[in-house]
Amino acid sequence: MLKERLVDYDPETGRLAHPPRQLYIEITSRCNLDCVHCSKDYGRFRGQDLSEQALEKLAPWLAQARFVNLNVTGEPMLAAGFERAIRLSSAGAAEVAFNTNATLVTEARADLLVAAGVHSIAVSIDGWAANRRVRGVPYERVREGLLRLAAARERRGSATPHLAVAYTLMRSNAEELVPVLADLLPRVRLHAVHLQPLVVFWENLVGENTYDSPVVDRVLLEARELCERHGTLCTLQRSQFLSDERFQREADLHHVLGPASATYGCLDPFFEFKVLADGGILGCSFGQEPGANLLDPDLDLDRLWNGPWFCALRKRLFAKRFEGRCATCAHVNGGRQSQLASRNQGVAHSRAERFRDGLRME
Repeated sequence: MLKERLVDYDPETGRLAHPPRQLYIEITSRCNLDCVHCSKDYGRFRGQDLSEQALEKLAPWLAQARFVNLNVTGEPMLAAGFERAIRLSSAGAAEVAFNTNATLVTEARADLLVAAGVHSIAVSIDGWAANRRVRGVPYERVREGLLRLAAARERRGSATPHLAVAYTLMRSNAEELVPVLADLLPRVRLHAVHLQPLVVFWENLVGENTYDSPVVDRVLLEARELCERHGTLCTLQRSQFLSDERFQREADLHHVLGPASATYGCLDPFFEFKVLADGGILGCSFGQEPGANLLDPDLDLDRLWNGPWFCALRKRLFAKRFEGRCATCAHVNGGRQSQLASRNQGVAHSRAERFRDGLRME
């Protein structure tokens, strides 16, 4: 695996001989949509932008990073400092990427992203008819943003950004995956389609657990066959379905997405570093926190990265001891129960009615 080859780890101390290879920077925790499957309910949560000072503090690591992703949650194009973050992240050798709902893509912004050399952009789509219920906007509006990105790339004769579709599999949208791909693949050159089962955060989505769907295995097979005909990579992560990339011997290991690792248990704290818009620091994709904040003037990032908290976590994972939150991590385990482990029991999403009845977001 490419990621594993980039790790220089000392099992005795838990230390790494290098800064993070990948940075996840939440340049904003705000969003212009309110998707019912998101960990943040934007009907109740407003969010904020990452400060310019916080971004500058990461500059030494940005200069050495192999990969930079400009979001954790939130819509990155909504950030006041989005274009600055693109320029700063692209100044080094890092491959810059982000996920977007594509509703804020204008022709000018698409041209800027191509000119800046952004490596990859994943556009979130969650069905055809279901997209309105899940995300609050019609599928056609998201497709329009994706096509603008593709057109800008073609105008400039550029191979990048690589464009991808990110699709969260739910019981009610699984059968819409293939029609969506059949519509998109003849229109736009997609580098990849990234699939992942729903992680349930809200009580009203418990019945949407993909493992309750009788059609998923068939849908995944059809989606892979369709992608192959168009030369598009199709990956499935954080699941126990047999078509998950972890169980495919012929998988293109350069494109393995999830953190599960035969060598390190979970690669996250060996490879990447996540910063939230409020400066909070995460130790992994599942949201473990070392109790540090980037905005603390006394924080030394290098000392934190090879400090007691991170070193203890690495030693535990390297020994394959999945304790505490790690025991229920959907990103590593991907089973039926771990998809439910993060739910807010008894709490429905504020747009539960829209999801249930197909109503438009106000």
